Amino acid sequence: MLSLNYDRRFDVLYIRFCNSEDSYGEEDDFGVVTHKDFTTDKITGLTIFDFSRKCETNQFPTVDLPVEIDYRNLLQTLEN
Repeated sequence: MLSLNYDRRFDVLYIRFCNSEDSYGEEDDFGVVTHKDFTTDKITGLTIFDFSRKCETNQFPTVDLPVEIDYRNLLQTLEN
């Protein structure tokens, strides 16, 4: 299950990879919160602040994700 939600007003992209209600988040220095399952520590989602700016400056998360994401193509899709 992949779920995307983009908040244009605040330029925040929310990505969920699975339904895990038992997750915690770790924010890095670049405004990306990685959500992980408490039990398995697997990545369950991401919250990316200033998403469009990150696309313009090529500053994408460098975490090992369960799926490959083309952020630039995703931004174009979300803006349409």
